[in-house]
Formats: sequence, structure tokens, C-alpha cells
Amino acid sequence: MSTFPLELTDEIIAWIPVVWDGAWYAQRERHRTLLDCSLVCSAWLPASRHQLFQKLYIDTPERYDLLVSRVLHSEKMRIHLLSVRSVVLFTDRPRAALPTFHRRPFLLEFAGHLPNLTSMDFRGSVEAFSYHTSSFLAISRFSTTRTLMIMNCTFPSFGTLRRTLTLLPSLDSLQISNSSWPDPAVDRLPVLSHGASTVRRPVLLLLNILGWEADPPSRRCAQQFIAWLSETAASSSLVDLRVSGHSSVAQIGSMAMFGPSLFRFGRGVRKLDIEVHQADTELEMFLCKLTSLETLHLRFKYALQPDTWVQAETLVRSLPRPTQLVNLYISASSYDHGPLELSKFEGLEALDQALRLELFRGLQAVKLHVEYRKEEGDPEEGPALTATMLAVMKNKSPQLVARNIIEVSAEVYYMHHADRTPTASTREVGLSRPLVHTHTKTKTADSLDHLEQELRALYGYAPCRTSG
Repeated sequence: MSTFPLELTDEIIAWIPVVWDGAWYAQRERHRTLLDCSLVCSAWLPASRHQLFQKLYIDTPERYDLLVSRVLHSEKMRIHLLSVRSVVLFTDRPRAALPTFHRRPFLLEFAGHLPNLTSMDFRGSVEAFSYHTSSFLAISRFSTTRTLMIMNCTFPSFGTLRRTLTLLPSLDSLQISNSSWPDPAVDRLPVLSHGASTVRRPVLLLLNILGWEADPPSRRCAQQFIAWLSETAASSSLVDLRVSGHSSVAQIGSMAMFGPSLFRFGRGVRKLDIEVHQADTELEMFLCKLTSLETLHLRFKYALQPDTWVQAETLVRSLPRPTQLVNLYISASSYDHGPLELSKFEGLEALDQALRLELFRGLQAVKLHVEYRKEEGDPEEGPALTATMLAVMKNKSPQLVARNIIEVSAEVYYMHHADRTPTASTREVGLSRPLVHTHTKTKTADSLDHLEQELRALYGYAPCRTSG
């Protein structure tokens, strides 16, 4: 049997995470594919194990305990922690029957053992931050971590979140979603008294705030966070700002959701990606502050009306330095069933007129994208109806077409049941089934085989099977 050089097989294995990057179900498939590779032969194990350790996905207490006992506390296996670049600690347990991560302080136990870690993703539990008082001192030992994602976390206090962000020395990218803490006092929101203006960190380049609901307690938490952050070095260092919210935010608008402190981030922002709602009366004023803007993405979600394009035209006209805008993306989605009525594109001519060459001479790309809904089981209409929509969008943008800088696209997203098998046409939106990579106890041989693969590849041993 002919064999390939190890350099070639190692390179092929290294491409597996790249191939599976992007899709919402990719983590599971990436993991299983690498486990299969690890069992092909002993020569494939080192490269497969290296890729498996590149991204640790910890979603059960059992997996966390195995990582501690079989890797962290093992002189033989601990060296593989040098391969870790990303950690996802998924402790959001929507079903009460599933075990919790009680008394598992990740930051305290792994401080100093992940010297190449660049990304941390915490979802659900904050015991990783605050179980022990020494945890805050341990945070600073994650000196190579540049990206932090915090999703659906409930903090014991705002101070816990604040100290976490200020103690990570290399943090420059933050995504925070739908997190909360005890309701802050309303009278402390406009002027904070903890001396944030003297804090040098975090020095963020990218801030992605998303998923907060519009109820009063959530709004107060969101506004307290933005108010504090706007008084740190991030207010002048930020170049990439992304703002979106829960569907309930549509009733009040993004600017009202996150408060007036959002205006303080306008000086250096070069890229803005923001959801736009009809209630966003202050967004035009915010755009007037963006004197460095080069890329603008306006997302019109939940409703597409003729005045959507007029609103987009008004927002584009408000840019203080239009000549330096390079990229403009406008995406609009609709809950309307089936292909959009062509009347939905009335008013698009105004946007074409607003983007005239003498004002936007630096503009290199304009992308218009629309999405519409289909129910599971609906018949396929074929490409003809989508092509009609695209033709209308181009016909209403003659100047952009003449400059050869416009790109139009239309896409369907499905309203489907939770057990739907993903297909190539399934749109990755919040309505799709989320990836929750859990391992439930089953008695099938396939499940046992998969467990043994993981234990051998990641932890260097396999359990003994019992008969019967």
C-alpha cells in the first residue's frame, strides 16, 4: 500500500478546520472529522490532536473535569495545551435537568497554562470569572488573549464585568450579548462615579454589542456598560463598531437602546455595522459624528417597506465626509411570505441619486441584499422570481450600474422546525436551530465509539467497556 509523506497528510488535516469554518453546525462536524483522522493510524494522531486542541469546546462539566484531570494535571498530556488558541466554555443550560458548571473556575485553574490562547468565549455562567477572589488576579495571566466573547452571562455585579475587561492586557476585540447584572441605580446612569476616565484599558479595536432585549432592566444594563466603556481608552481606539439587538429593540431603535454614550465612539470608527429601525430617530445624528468612516453596513431587519430605501438615502446623506466612504452595504429582510412584491423597491431611485459620483468619488462597492421568508415544505419557485427582483434593483440604480460598482442579491431563509436537518439553502439566522454540541447518555454503539475516539485523541486514554 502506498503512503503519502507526513508533510502532506499534516497539511490536509490542517485544512479541516478551514473547510468547516462558518456554518452553524461546523463545530460538531469539525470535531468528528478530526477524531476520525486521529484513529486512521498512529502517524496521523499528532496532527489531528494538534488541531483538536486548537479550539477547545467545553460544553459539559464532565468534559471540563476530564480536561483538568487528564490534561492539565498530566505531565505527559499538558504539553498539548500549548496548541490551544481558542476556548469556548458553553455553560448556558436551558434545560434544568442538565448539570451545571458549579465550582469550576476556568480562569483560576488554567491561568499560566495557555500561553498561546488568543480567544475566549464564555456562554451562560460567570463562575469562570468570579468563583474565587483570586480569579481576578488570574485574569491578567491570560496575556495573549485578544478576543473575548461573552454571551447570556448573568454577573453578580457590574464590577465583575468591568474588572474582567480591564485586567486582560491584550484585549482588543469584544463581543458582548444579552448579559446582565443586578439592576443598576437609575440615577447613576448619566454620570458614573467609579473613575472610569482614569482607566487605560480596555483598548478595543472592535466592539460587537448584540442581543440585548428592550425591557427596562436590560436597557439600563446596556446603557451602563456603554457609558462606562465610553469613558475608557476604547472611546478613541475603536475602529470597528457593530450594533444589533433583540427583535424587541425594533420598537425603540438601536440608539435609544444603548443610550447617548454611544455618540462618544464616533471619532475613530472606520467601519460601522448597525441595525436600523423606523424608530431610530437619532441614528442620523450619530452618523454625522463619524468623520473617519470608510465602510458602512445598514441592516434593515424585520420589515421592508418603500420608505426603507428613503431612510437609507437620508442616512447616507448625513455622512460628514462622503468622499472617503469606500464600501456601502445595505441588507433588508422581511417576514413577508414568498418573494417580495416589486412595490417594496419603490424609493430605491433616491439612494442611487444620493450616491452620485461628485460626492462619493471614493466609493468602490455598493452591495444591496434582500431576504424573504419561506415556510418549510413550500414549493420551490425557481430562479425566475429572484431574477426579477434583482433586475428591478438594478434598473432603479442606473448611475451605480454605469459606474460598475453595484452588486445585488436576494436570498430565502426558512422558518423550520427544530429537528430540521440543515441543507445548503438553509439560511443561518436566529430562526435556525442553534448549535448546542451536547453529549447525552445513550446505549448505542455509535455513541460509545464516538466517546472513545474523543477520549483517546484528546485525553490519551479510553474507558473500559462493560458487557451487557
